[in-house]
Amino acid sequence: MARLLKNKLSRKIVILTAILLVIFGITVYKDNKSLVESGAGAALNPVQKVIYSTNKRLESLIDFFLRYEDVKNENEELLLKNIELEAKLRSFDSLQEENEKLKEMFSIKNRQDQYDYLGANVIGRAGGGIITSYIIDKGEEEGLQAGMAIMSQEGIVGQITETAATWSVVETLSSENISIHVTTVEDKINSGILEGHIGSGQKQMAKISYLPIDSTIKEGDTVVTSGLGRFYPPDFFIGEVVRVEEDKGNLMKTAIVETAVNFNDARMLFVILPKNMEDVEY
Repeated sequence: MARLLKNKLSRKIVILTAILLVIFGITVYKDNKSLVESGAGAALNPVQKVIYSTNKRLESLIDFFLRYEDVKNENEELLLKNIELEAKLRSFDSLQEENEKLKEMFSIKNRQDQYDYLGANVIGRAGGGIITSYIIDKGEEEGLQAGMAIMSQEGIVGQITETAATWSVVETLSSENISIHVTTVEDKINSGILEGHIGSGQKQMAKISYLPIDSTIKEGDTVVTSGLGRFYPPDFFIGEVVRVEEDKGNLMKTAIVETAVNFNDARMLFVILPKNMEDVEY
């Protein structure tokens, strides 16, 4: 069909070109032209212009149709290349982000040499809008046990509460099932039990309970693990105190802590593995 269209259009171009040449021949100015010839030339000149203009438009239209398929194919190829490049760019950005997180994690100042760190991917979440647990893609085959501490590049996330051959359940600090003995960098005497806490707007936070009324803990203090309880290594970052509440009746204080970890955004976690398992009782 395309070949037939091209042949018909080619014949039309030839015919129109022949007519145009005849008209130009008739209207050529000669030194010995007659009055009739001059009149014919003058009369035919507007027709000539119209035919010339029409011919040019027809040529452009024909060229468009003849090149349409080529242009369409070129556009499709460019579109596919663009999609491929965008996919590669997203993959590169993802790898770069992961590398940056790994670098940041391994540059944490309070890391301790007596521990190894096993990377694990989050493959499931529980708790709806308030994330209370994750499922990670590492389990007993890698030597994981219930009770092992979990961290991200930001700080402590929680601990393993259940294991299978190839996966484990991690309860987060926002879960009621998790409690950690913590202290502050500014004053080690300020120690207490950290538990999950939901702040305003359903924000996942934590709180330190059972602080003595004369505790010097204050807003802005840095909260870290104390190492007591033999579950969590000492001096791992938890978060920052954002508010201190007093219970004068019970002679206690409670410190509200904003955790370093964004539980809704966690994708890659690290299992803290003691090099000597005798040092930790799980």
